[in-house]
Amino acid sequence: MASGIGYRGTNRCFPFWEDFQQCYFSSKLPSRSDCIAPRDDYMECLHHFKEIARVRTIQAVERDNYMKEKANGTDHKIISLESGGGSS
Repeated sequence: MASGIGYRGTNRCFPFWEDFQQCYFSSKLPSRSDCIAPRDDYMECLHHFKEIARVRTIQAVERDNYMKEKANGTDHKIISLESGGGSS
């Protein structure tokens, strides 16, 4: 990883990288297994795997609720999680 400091200051994941790096170099275990949590935090900051999975789960539940309500003949709106923020 680069230094984490650019022309606009530090990037959003740099503090997580520092925590992981500090844990990694101070670890007494050869497998570095005590650094799993800081590594996972850093990877989540970079890629948002857990956040994306949670949004998809919420959207699936909303879609199921919509289909059930539509089958019953009642009005149910799907919540839009897009940047627009409106409902469709």
